[in-house]
Amino acid sequence: MTQTLLLQASNVAIEIDGRQLVSSVDLAVNKGSAVGIVGETGSGKSLTCRAIAGSLPAIGGSITHGTLTLDGRDLTKPKAYADLYGRTVSLVPQNSLSALNPLMRIGAHLIETIKALDADDGLGPKNRAAQLLERVGLRDPERILRQYPHQLSGGMRQRVMIALAIAGRPKLLIADEPTTALDVSVQKEIVELLGQLTREEDMAMILVSHDLGVVSAATETVAVMYSGMVVEHGPTETILQHPRHPYTKALLEARPTIGRTGRLVGIPGAPASPDAWPSGCRFAPRCKYAQPACNEAVPTLEATDSGQFVACRRVHEIGALESAGAA
Repeated sequence: MTQTLLLQASNVAIEIDGRQLVSSVDLAVNKGSAVGIVGETGSGKSLTCRAIAGSLPAIGGSITHGTLTLDGRDLTKPKAYADLYGRTVSLVPQNSLSALNPLMRIGAHLIETIKALDADDGLGPKNRAAQLLERVGLRDPERILRQYPHQLSGGMRQRVMIALAIAGRPKLLIADEPTTALDVSVQKEIVELLGQLTREEDMAMILVSHDLGVVSAATETVAVMYSGMVVEHGPTETILQHPRHPYTKALLEARPTIGRTGRLVGIPGAPASPDAWPSGCRFAPRCKYAQPACNEAVPTLEATDSGQFVACRRVHEIGALESAGAA
């Protein structure tokens, strides 16, 4: 089946107040597809998504390099988002409690958004608001419309945030760490809801998480970010089963899984500050495979025989070494 490209990011760099925090992001999202972005805190995941959603700080935040197009629109141009947000792209932010106005009832949040997007579908804003709450699995919508954010549980608030995000039927839904601070059972419900909505509403989705388990359950492809750049991307199942970049391998080795025995293997050290990124591979100071040559230049993404794209100058050598070891 032919797939249609919706979002294309190529070598995107992002600065905040003159400080480069993302230096090289390559990402493609097809219409109706689900893409994951994973990485440690500070890797640039959320900032990348805010650039795509047009919510970088108005003062001091900018895309300084590369190309970024959404539904044929060049997002690096001034006022590119004037009529895109809510209709073409929408964002579910991390913290539902801080994202919602504590002085506004849930109904007011929804009705305001529906009116701004002219998205009542002929039902009237209040009826459309109730319909959206039902759409995200919230029972007794009339009662919830009258409540304030603090009166809802974390999972219910996150469902409200999703309802707000889909009000204008966007083509691309960005969910930035949507399961943060939720218990495991609620996390599963939220991830299943996002998957269901994207299928039924024919939306594409970018799902951001530091949890590989969350991404594996809801995406078809995944991009792994480290220190402001994508270091590996490809089919989710392939990357989780056969990671090629040393950083992806380390993330998986540090992940607790059912049935696993022995101690988890943590990643030594800590990611470098953007003000002190190494001149070569940014993962080299923490990488057990690093050699002096790894410090010579920042590696670029390179296709592998297994279908991934990997930014590691030793990727083929490491694969051969591991194959020989397994034999």
